[in-house]
Amino acid sequence: MDHITVDSPLTMRLHGLVEPVELVDESGRRLGHFVPAVTVDADECPYSSEELEAMRREDGGRSLSEIWKSLGAKCDTP
Repeated sequence: MDHITVDSPLTMRLHGLVEPVELVDESGRRLGHFVPAVTVDADECPYSSEELEAMRREDGGRSLSEIWKSLGAKCDTP
């Protein structure tokens, strides 16, 4: 992949972005998209211990056949 070295003023403007952004020139013509390089710890869980415990205690849900039936599918199993 080719790359372009970004000067310091633009680097400062892009620093801290966490979501993709569209880049345009002074006239508003689209140049492309910038997707920030965000490092994420793959082992890091987004939920707290309390939230995980609450999820474990939840009752309910539906069987697969109930889900298919609600979607209008014909099921042979009761």
